Amino acid sequence: LAIECMEKLDTACLYERVFRYNISMCGVIPAVVGIEVAKELGATKGILVDYTNSGDVTGDYSSVVAYAGMIFV
Repeated sequence: LAIECMEKLDTACLYERVFRYNISMCGVIPAVVGIEVAKELGATKGILVDYTNSGDVTGDYSSVVAYAGMIFV
C-alpha cells in the first residue's frame, strides 16, 4: 500500500495510508520530505529496487521487520 504511493511520488497518499492502515513504517515523515525534495529536483517516479524482511536473514518469520529500497528518478 505505502510503496504504491512512493512509486507515484504521492506524499499525501503515503501519509494517509500509513495512518489509515496503521502501517508501522519507521521514518514516514523523512520519507515524505525526501520524496518532495526529489520531486523538486525533477524526479517523476519512484522505483522499488529491493524489498525484503528480517526473516529472510534469520529464518524466523514469526515477527519480522521489512525493508524497502527505492530510488527516485
